[in-house]
Amino acid sequence: MDAKPQLRKQYPPQPHGRPTKFTRERCLAIIDAISHRIPYELAAQANGICEDTLYEWLKIGRNHMKDGIDSDYARFSEGIKRAEMQKMREHCDIIAARPERWQADAWILERRWHKYFSNSAALIDLNKRFNKLENEENDIVKGD
Repeated sequence: MDAKPQLRKQYPPQPHGRPTKFTRERCLAIIDAISHRIPYELAAQANGICEDTLYEWLKIGRNHMKDGIDSDYARFSEGIKRAEMQKMREHCDIIAARPERWQADAWILERRWHKYFSNSAALIDLNKRFNKLENEENDIVKGD
């Protein structure tokens, strides 16, 4: 028998389920909206996803960055944070350039990024650090 063995024909894998909504175009549109101070909820809804989906994508991106994984989710999360940082910087630069007319920009900073610019920002940061220490202590106790 000189017959050659027949190799199984290989087919490319077919995607299962519906196509993902995590596309480059949608991500760029969301980043653009957020860079124009549009709230996350409206930026998500205007681009065909719910706010929870947006936060899930950001969570995946943060986890990938924490684990050192270079992914589209990580780059999306970085893009959102970069857009936020640039807007904060613009407002801070305006306040520094025109100290006699600082109120409007300070108002935007306090309300849009209250975690960093509100009167209670120091208290918020202190509570965050305290909770982190408490969680670390609980993890140590559970590990024993």
